[in-house]
Amino acid sequence: MKWKTEEIPIKQLATGHNLSIKTHTISGLDGPHIHIQASVHGAELQGNAVILKLMEKLKEIELHGSITFVPLANPWATNNKHGTYTYGRYNPVTGDNWNRNYIDIFQIYNDELKTFCSQLKNDSWATIKKEFKSFLKSTIEKHMTELEMQKKISNNNKLNLFLQKLAAKADGILDLHTGPTATRYLYASDYAEERAKYLLFKYVLIMPSVFAGAMDEAGFMPWIHLQNTFKEIGRDIDLDIESYTLEFGSEETFCMKSATDDVESIINFLKFKGLIKEEPKTIISHYSKLENYQTIYSPAGGLVDYNISPGDMYKKGDVLASIYNLSTLDPEKPIESTQEEIKAIQDGIVINRCPSSSVHEGMELFQIMRHTYTK
Repeated sequence: MKWKTEEIPIKQLATGHNLSIKTHTISGLDGPHIHIQASVHGAELQGNAVILKLMEKLKEIELHGSITFVPLANPWATNNKHGTYTYGRYNPVTGDNWNRNYIDIFQIYNDELKTFCSQLKNDSWATIKKEFKSFLKSTIEKHMTELEMQKKISNNNKLNLFLQKLAAKADGILDLHTGPTATRYLYASDYAEERAKYLLFKYVLIMPSVFAGAMDEAGFMPWIHLQNTFKEIGRDIDLDIESYTLEFGSEETFCMKSATDDVESIINFLKFKGLIKEEPKTIISHYSKLENYQTIYSPAGGLVDYNISPGDMYKKGDVLASIYNLSTLDPEKPIESTQEEIKAIQDGIVINRCPSSSVHEGMELFQIMRHTYTK
């Protein structure tokens, strides 16, 4: 197997110095291509431990295909420290979420897509897939050139367009993230629900195949548009391209010991995709539709004592947390005078919680899965 490393300048700073991204591509025998990136949100570090573990594992494996790794995919976010905290989720200049700046390319170039489909209507799926990857890459490049000519490459979009272009040739896209304080969970599109089981996550959120600005959607939506456009001209296509967001626990944490287990999810996915010639396994997981993924907001300001942790299941009526408002403190009854319990109004599973125990009224306390089903 061969490794190829590239360094690409991605952002020029006020000093004139450039921030760069390094990509590492391993190529084995003929087979599918997988794109894996981490740390688009700068505080979300565990994906890099997973990448290192996977690179180490690949020394022992005959690979039928290729993989491009993009660790530390957003160096601007990784380097943006506020005290000991990494302010890595939002662009500090514009306030935009770094994982909401991708584009739905064929909303812009829909006519070109229609022409592409009409020209290849009678070709094999293998041919269509190969040609579409090239077409997708060139369309993104065209859009970037047009933006540059119009001086519209912004503080937000250069990085995201570059990552989209890099992933255009992929048969599977894995965007590695973490939550604030979170269990391990997976975002999968509805068309790939049955295939999501090969990533071995215990908790899976199923989202509709629509675009909301994230990398996983930027990965699968071109193929959804392709499928829909072919259907309009009388040809049905079953997609075998997937794009997922993998949430590996909590931000600001880098743990090689945990990555030993984390990497097995990706190894199993590579087996499913045919890059490793072994049978993949599956597990029984808890699923929930994205519409049933709910945020519980704090009803008051104060100091929070969390009763349940990410990954915990709870029942209606359980106490999820207690908030202590010290402005109402009565020294004669210190606990009773300050405490307010937050009780569950329905059954659920905690996925994320606020990493701080000091909250204002209206801040996010928990993100929970409701109406779950197993399979």
